[in-house]
Amino acid sequence: MKWKLRIPMMLFIFGLVSGIYQYYPNIIVFKENYLLNSLQFLASIGIPIYILEKTQINEKQVNFLFGILLIFSGVIIDYLMI
Repeated sequence: MKWKLRIPMMLFIFGLVSGIYQYYPNIIVFKENYLLNSLQFLASIGIPIYILEKTQINEKQVNFLFGILLIFSGVIIDYLMI
């Protein structure tokens, strides 16, 4: 069974960026302004997803188990970096 890489890569990026922001809280530039803090977080998620869309990496077909493994690795990265 084949699966496009779009959804697994998006969920992996969500977990990776969330884990990085939890492990390195000093990476946040705008600490006192909640709106700018949220925009920075959304930009750090949106830019890699945009790059993956433009380079057509998300259109590749992969095995279903590899997609599930990619999703679980993003979740595990998020939980281990608390």
